[in-house]
Amino acid sequence: MKKAVTIKEIAEQLNLSRNTVAKALNGQYVPKKTRELVLRKAQEMKYKSLNVSHIESGAKKYRILLVSGKPLNNMNYFVPLIKSIENNCYEKNYELFQYTYNGSKTPFKEVSDYVNDLKADGIVAIECFDKNFIANLVNLGKPVCFNDFSTSDVSANYNYDIISANDEQSVFRIVKSLHAKYGTTRFTFVGDNKHCRSFHDRYYGMLTGILSVRGAHNRPEDILCSDEVFNYGNPEALKTEILKLKYRPECFICCNDFVARGVCNALKLLNVNVPKNALVVGFDNVSEAFATAPAITSFSVDKEFLGTETIRTLVNRIENPNIPSRTIIVSTKLIPRASTEA
Repeated sequence: MKKAVTIKEIAEQLNLSRNTVAKALNGQYVPKKTRELVLRKAQEMKYKSLNVSHIESGAKKYRILLVSGKPLNNMNYFVPLIKSIENNCYEKNYELFQYTYNGSKTPFKEVSDYVNDLKADGIVAIECFDKNFIANLVNLGKPVCFNDFSTSDVSANYNYDIISANDEQSVFRIVKSLHAKYGTTRFTFVGDNKHCRSFHDRYYGMLTGILSVRGAHNRPEDILCSDEVFNYGNPEALKTEILKLKYRPECFICCNDFVARGVCNALKLLNVNVPKNALVVGFDNVSEAFATAPAITSFSVDKEFLGTETIRTLVNRIENPNIPSRTIIVSTKLIPRASTEA
């Protein structure tokens, strides 16, 4: 019986690396001429694992539009995410375009015209939380993958998916853990819980955690100011809000690390020692969590994986537009630091 042709033998015939040949045969990005050369040689040598339909499908060159609802100012969080999206598009030979939407100045028709003129195959949406914008975006009829989502009900066609971190369960578990370790019962949430679904779920995770360990929790025990009018990076403003609280918190659960750093600075102004007199927890594990003392306990989200999963999910919907809408939850990792080491 004739021995089966291997990738190594095809590579030797073409004087190419085995890795390049494998990529071409598996539909991954290689230059078009190289791909054609490899496919011809594989057919000529009767390479049995050659699946032409699969290769052609994997070689499709999609046009993907990345839409952000505002400038992505949280650079420590978004840079690795965007870089991962760019790298995945480059490796797959997809064309990637970016558009920042200014809701107060830009009519949606401008976005619609841009999408249509671009002939985009799919859309990645980041920091897009306005329910009307989401409805208009989805109703364009293009597949959309959202990173995070709105807290409001959105009336729109369901040709979209959502990528999110495991926000609720992450916070629920640390509330339970801190109660078991220190007997902590007085938790205060800091952040605009209506800003986006992830902040809402983190808040809800705290509430359910509290209910599981002691019972009731009331709105006056939290700082939930709208971030459209309140500056969470201002320690003096946070100090004022902390002084308004009905009870003295034992632990501040913050919507992200930026807010957690602001809380730590506000507590310094109040001569409250972290972690001796109050614990602080953040989220996202960006530099604000560990750049200064005390280092803040946070949840690490694999931002590179989020980018990879975003492109994978969007392309899957482009190629299978009738599949049900999905919310994909990505696990987090707790990074304990000084701010909870009472």
